[in-house]
Amino acid sequence: MLSTYRVYSYAHPDSPAVTAGSGAALIGAQSGLFPDMGYAVPGEMGGLWAGGMKICDGFFLAVDDVPLRESDAYEAHPVASAFHYRMQAQGLHVVRRQFIPDGVGGCVIELTLENLRNAPRMAEISFTVRTDILTVAAARGEDGLELGRDVGEYDEKTQAFYARDSRNPWHAVWGADSKSRVLSADLPQEIYGFGNTQGKGINGRLFYRMRLGALAQGTMRLFIAGGFASRSKAEDALALLRERADVMLGEKEARVSALMQMSEAKLPAAELTQCFNWAKIYGDWLTRTLPRGGCALCVDLPEHPSLYGEGWAQAIGGLLPLGGANAAQEMLRTLVRLSEDAQLAPGRLARSVTMTGRVLQVGGPKESAQFVQIVHETLRWSGDADFAREMLPMTGLCVSHLRRSTRNFADVRADILPDVRRALSAQAAILRMTGADDAACLSELDRLPPEQAQPLAAGATLAETARWHGAQGHVEQMVGCLSTMAQAGLPGMPGALRGQNAGQGVLLEARAIAGFVWPMIRYLFGLEPDATAKRIDWHPHTPIGWDGWALNRLAIGGAQATVVSERVSPSKARYTLRMSEPGWVVRVMQDGEERELPVDGELSLVMED
Repeated sequence: MLSTYRVYSYAHPDSPAVTAGSGAALIGAQSGLFPDMGYAVPGEMGGLWAGGMKICDGFFLAVDDVPLRESDAYEAHPVASAFHYRMQAQGLHVVRRQFIPDGVGGCVIELTLENLRNAPRMAEISFTVRTDILTVAAARGEDGLELGRDVGEYDEKTQAFYARDSRNPWHAVWGADSKSRVLSADLPQEIYGFGNTQGKGINGRLFYRMRLGALAQGTMRLFIAGGFASRSKAEDALALLRERADVMLGEKEARVSALMQMSEAKLPAAELTQCFNWAKIYGDWLTRTLPRGGCALCVDLPEHPSLYGEGWAQAIGGLLPLGGANAAQEMLRTLVRLSEDAQLAPGRLARSVTMTGRVLQVGGPKESAQFVQIVHETLRWSGDADFAREMLPMTGLCVSHLRRSTRNFADVRADILPDVRRALSAQAAILRMTGADDAACLSELDRLPPEQAQPLAAGATLAETARWHGAQGHVEQMVGCLSTMAQAGLPGMPGALRGQNAGQGVLLEARAIAGFVWPMIRYLFGLEPDATAKRIDWHPHTPIGWDGWALNRLAIGGAQATVVSERVSPSKARYTLRMSEPGWVVRVMQDGEERELPVDGELSLVMED
């Protein structure tokens, strides 16, 4: 299944490449190199990041004394990235494949050499890691820590290099699988065939030999890990990777394969299909586990290795129609815990958090209102009554904070009025779901000025424009905006989305994923579910020129839904909805009348666009 998502790139060696997991991210170029790149810390955002710590500027390989300077093809894949090298003069084909195991602050590099000659041979491999151990805050002088020069040594017993920052307890390790013995190790002043990147790092080089049969292949695994407070923890991490790399790869492939099967879109427009389906994997790449438990969503890659941040509620909401309701619930639990641990005022929430869980910014009334909204939206997709009861204390505190900051809702600023209205409506729904009285909440909502339909704002982004056109029923204009967004992605990174206001150097942005996915869910597929009531408001559309579309295995509560469109006339389409469990109803508009219809396994209707 995952092989259908494999994409090859040949013409953009300088374009960025990302390999990511919940514990680390490896950022370089499609050439296979790691140039100095980035803006948050100029020239320092490429390389391997584990949690909030930079581990190394990259790693560099040579085979039979030939540096692998530029790949002939870059291969993007939901689980791993790969670089292919044709070494014709040496009679070799080399493939470097890399993946980040779930929950591990490190990278696994699988090096495969294919002997193209009809005779056995030995191949020599050198593996050099250029360390650059730092945090963004320390590099920018923001947390009182001073970066030292890295120091390192080779350990014969464990057959690995260890390095640390000379002023801070930050450790890294690299080596190979247990069957690959080190021939020699050194600390060269420069990386052979590549030169040095900037920074205060060291070069730790390891040499290996690989025996290759005639016209046969050989494979070895290399490992880099870091972000550890001690040498012993680095040793433990290397031992774990050596012992379980195969198992961890299989586990990640199985998990990601299941993820990619959920909410699978099939559209006439290839770039829209690619963006929608890859949004699932990019959401997964941006999800990070925290040292003290829980998970959160990165703002973007690679410029801001921080969590939540600007537009966090929108970003988390973007996971819901992609099979991510459970992940969204865990992220909201984590946000509540982090806010409580930081002893924020009741009803106020963290707005930006470091990878270690330290709160950098505190949100105001807008963020409190959006928290209540996203809790309710998550419940509409999950139908989880236990989660409603778990979140009710915090949503109640958020509403109380809104009440205090607006003088009992008598002084609500115009810019947050829509958020406040939606928060009160959402809180009323949460109260009903938990069996509590919602009358007071509805009374406060009734006293607020009514929400006015807004014209398209001047200077609106493509995502905002797409959403506005979708709400007006202008589905062709909405699709045009989404197509422009899709075409603006990075070459070789299928469907990589960035907002028009994304910071310089940003490769992938969590908010942009949500800005692309929601207009399609609400205004193309026409789905607004309420899993708590087992009901779906369904108002699909089929753009002019499209013969149809399909969205398979959409997770809503405990059910899976599939929706299909088939054009039957220039102005009408047959829409089919299939539900995997009984008891669901849909609300549709037919001939200008709203109707509520049961879904007995499958429901098929002909509707106008």
